[in-house]
Amino acid sequence: MRAVFIADAHLRHPTDKNYQKLVDFLDAQIGRLDGLFLLGDIFEFWIGYRHVVFSSYLPVLEKLHALHTSGCRIFYVEGNHDFNLGPFFAETLDCQIITDEAVVDWDGRKIWLCHGDLINRELKGYRLLRAFWRSLPVRTLAALLPPDAVWMFGTWLSDKSGKYKTTSRSFDPRPLVFPYADQCLRQADAFICGHFHQPTLRDEELGTTLILGDCIDQYSYAELV
Repeated sequence: MRAVFIADAHLRHPTDKNYQKLVDFLDAQIGRLDGLFLLGDIFEFWIGYRHVVFSSYLPVLEKLHALHTSGCRIFYVEGNHDFNLGPFFAETLDCQIITDEAVVDWDGRKIWLCHGDLINRELKGYRLLRAFWRSLPVRTLAALLPPDAVWMFGTWLSDKSGKYKTTSRSFDPRPLVFPYADQCLRQADAFICGHFHQPTLRDEELGTTLILGDCIDQYSYAELV
């Protein structure tokens, strides 16, 4: 069974180069893919509504729907930019949504999946902020506000928090990720995460550890056949 793993596209505008490349890539997978694993931050900002979706994301949502109707199973691990995915993903696309991390059985393999933003346990302030944005009061408030207002606020907040910069690649995620992955590999055959924008593969007797690259300018993905 053929599966593809993608993370960190940070999609925003359909005219952006990386947006167009991802749409073309997904289009080429229709009818050829058994599983699509989205490991968070696919969108620069997303929050789900019951009856509407953000119009900027219609091109990629159409490709995801075409993949679903062609028989491809879609798994979505929520990131720090896309969470509370809502009915379109849960019902229309019948996604298996993973809010934090989970072990997924795929073609005889146990794969531990997470976005990666929770690996550093020292970031207590971030964890509190993450819990706040996912809380019931915030979700209730977002549901009451016009989607346009939520979109404007979400994209403004994303800009204020700082977009991903290539200079952050000087950070080596291996000393942080590998010990965490080793713990997870006691219960799985492979560990896969995103978040760090640095494609890294470690294949050892204990199991496989994979840190996905991004779909911003690396245009990277992983494939399991």
